Amino acid sequence: MNLPEDILFQVLSRLPAKSLIRFKCVCRSWYALLEDQSFILAHANNMINPLKRNVNAQLILSCRDNMTNKRVISMSGDSSLDRFINQDLPPFFFNNFGQIRIVGPCYGIICLYGYPDHIALCNPSTREFKILPTSEIPRPNDGKVRGGDIGLGFDSKSKDYKVIQILFCISNHRGLSYHVEIYSLGTDSWRKYAAIVPANIMYTNTWSMIYKNETFCWWAQNGDDEVILSFHMTKEVFQETPLPYDIEVFGGKHRTTRAIMPLNESIALIVYRVKESDKVFDIWVMNEFGLGGDHVESVWTKLSSIGPISGVERPLGFWRDSEFILENSARELVLYDPKTKETKNLGLYGKRDRLEVLVYYDSLVSVQKARNTESFI
Repeated sequence: MNLPEDILFQVLSRLPAKSLIRFKCVCRSWYALLEDQSFILAHANNMINPLKRNVNAQLILSCRDNMTNKRVISMSGDSSLDRFINQDLPPFFFNNFGQIRIVGPCYGIICLYGYPDHIALCNPSTREFKILPTSEIPRPNDGKVRGGDIGLGFDSKSKDYKVIQILFCISNHRGLSYHVEIYSLGTDSWRKYAAIVPANIMYTNTWSMIYKNETFCWWAQNGDDEVILSFHMTKEVFQETPLPYDIEVFGGKHRTTRAIMPLNESIALIVYRVKESDKVFDIWVMNEFGLGGDHVESVWTKLSSIGPISGVERPLGFWRDSEFILENSARELVLYDPKTKETKNLGLYGKRDRLEVLVYYDSLVSVQKARNTESFI
């Protein structure tokens, strides 16, 4: 039976990536369709459709094993979270990475980040993996690189995927300064970003996230003001959005802190006290970027408070739009349901504050746009 091309497009774009990879062998016309970038993006958007989100989602975990000290990336077998499968990583990780940070996903692409200049991209659905080339851009002569952070996103104008690396440079006369470089997957190259980073990125708890694929966000501080620092991948500009005025002050005797993470189509700000044994997590969502001054109250809406929950340490993400993913006091991954107030242990654990999770959706997006590409073992 021959279907019209538009109908075939709609039908195939709703199927799992594993099936579509097999379908490339059906005929040349199907292969051409499944390789078309418009189809690939339509498929990725269908997978994160709110009506299908709970069915298509998987959880990806990065940790450092307590017993073996081995770096581990695990992925749930399906959306039930009853089974996790350790991913076999290329030797590159074990030779160059201390703790593997996972950032994303962006249309199915995930960025894995070790020490500065040790960066890789992968798509778990297609099992593709790419080591990014080391930047040859000269670094500041009067400073030493002491660390770094990473951002990932999609440039909707050039239809390209970008990585922004922010290096922390320390010098005797300038103190801390940032050196920023941008990588393009399309050209497989780095270039220097000349503008300044307007705020200092914070490094407590869960501190960064992708927003709608095109914007990457960090929890940051500008002087005494806390902000969401964002970078737009198409415009290539930084922007600051103040945090709500009426949240509890950072630090203090309770060691009040924050985390930012995706919640549906929004940025969620989590405020809680580290030193409380029974923790309450205040959930705020951002309505709009960039507004400050008298408009801050319209930027943020307090959604709810979750808890008190005993025996947990820190939030890691949201699952199925409402369930809360946390690290408990035994450094295990747990799922908390606010409706039933029940906690489910997912049977995974790691060293203290080393657990990271991402909610992942099926994708055909390829990282094979440039050279030096491998596959997962």
